[in-house]
Amino acid sequence: MSAPQDAPARRVVLRLNQQQLELIDRSLGPAGVADRASLIRLALRDYAALAPEDRR
Repeated sequence: MSAPQDAPARRVVLRLNQQQLELIDRSLGPAGVADRASLIRLALRDYAALAPEDRR
C-alpha cells in the first residue's frame, strides 16, 4: 500500500519483543490484513485520523 499523494512516505522502525510479535500475528486475520507491515500501517493511519485530544 502506498502513501497518499499529498503525504511523504516515511520509514518507521519498531523494536518488538516476542510477546508483541505474537499479539500482532494473532491480530492479522481479525484486522483483515495479510502481514505485519500492513497491520502496522493500518494502525498508524487509524491513530493519525484521531483528534489530537483522543490520542494517548
